Amino acid sequence: MEGAKSVILMSHLGRPDGSPNAKYSLKPVATKLSELLKKDVQFLDDCVGEDVKKAVEGGKDGQVFLLENLRFHVEEEGKGKKGDEKIKGECD
Repeated sequence: MEGAKSVILMSHLGRPDGSPNAKYSLKPVATKLSELLKKDVQFLDDCVGEDVKKAVEGGKDGQVFLLENLRFHVEEEGKGKKGDEKIKGECD
């Protein structure tokens, strides 16, 4: 992390079927990572959007960010919808 403006971590956990589910939140992972790294890990409660972009763009001095579970978005589950028709494997 030396010399990095920021480090952005992202992952997926479980099969929350494309919607937020506290059971699959990565927030506890941020707490454990902070312990292991002996450095603050800022948890962001989404993985996309203006708030996330603003936070990571403001990172400095190797700030570590952990984004919320990618699978909280249906596109990440490979079940994106186009109209009423489900499209399998759209994001594979």
